[in-house]
Amino acid sequence: GKGGSKMFVPQGKNVKVEDLIRGVIIQSGNDATIVLAEGLASSEDAFAKKMTEKALEIGMENSNFMNASGWPDPNHYSTAEDLALLAKRMIEDFPEHYKYYSEKEFTYSNIKQQNRNPLLYRNIGADGLKTGHTEVGGYGLIGTAKRDGRRVIMVVNGLESEKDRANESVRLIEWALNGFVNLNLLREGQKLSQAPVVLGQQETVTLMASNNVKMTLPKVSKDKFTVDLKYKIPLVAPIKSGDEVGTIVVNVAGMEPTSYPLLAGEDVQKIGFFKETWSKAKRFLTNSL
Repeated sequence: GKGGSKMFVPQGKNVKVEDLIRGVIIQSGNDATIVLAEGLASSEDAFAKKMTEKALEIGMENSNFMNASGWPDPNHYSTAEDLALLAKRMIEDFPEHYKYYSEKEFTYSNIKQQNRNPLLYRNIGADGLKTGHTEVGGYGLIGTAKRDGRRVIMVVNGLESEKDRANESVRLIEWALNGFVNLNLLREGQKLSQAPVVLGQQETVTLMASNNVKMTLPKVSKDKFTVDLKYKIPLVAPIKSGDEVGTIVVNVAGMEPTSYPLLAGEDVQKIGFFKETWSKAKRFLTNSL
């Protein structure tokens, strides 16, 4: 009896879970969402509470759900950032179910309905994800596409018509796919430089990256970045391999700098007492001169 878009599930009839999933994803069936919610949590209200709990658990900090379908309610809301996070988790955590999002049609009760996602009908590598529409929120879409091993997730909302949603979504996805590139700037354990060491059994220590650093950059800026190493000169022994001895600062034109720990690449043992005393004396004499 629910309004809006439907899968047309007959009341009192058993339905396969897989059909309900297709009814939700492909046909935007509000009735299918209610059947699934009641099956999982006994009632739609109870399911909505669990839905909000799960959202907070995965980092969707600005979302609250009052029902399973997205039916308008003053206390039912989310944000573009939260929905993008949800899409990312859906793709990564449930690859065995993700296939449903790229299916273009589904027939149930002899009624064939098309997937409303406009991106699926363009040759741009799109394979998901979900449309939405309310009088208050307008026309929206969580869209995603993959090209050359790089995936883009996009969220739009508040558009005035299905046509506007289609045009704006395609424009944004094409811009994101064509205008940016992923660069592997550093790899974990990569040797970056040598730093001088005092009071150690060797005069230098290897400096290495602590993280894999992969950044998405505008193509026009892909060569406009620097990697700077900041640490005290000289370093003082003893030093253990893996000790944080400084900071790696990545600067990209037009973006805020990002920082990562700079690590020692090997152990440097401290010299003995007499050598340490002589070394300190030499440094004192050198600085005095």
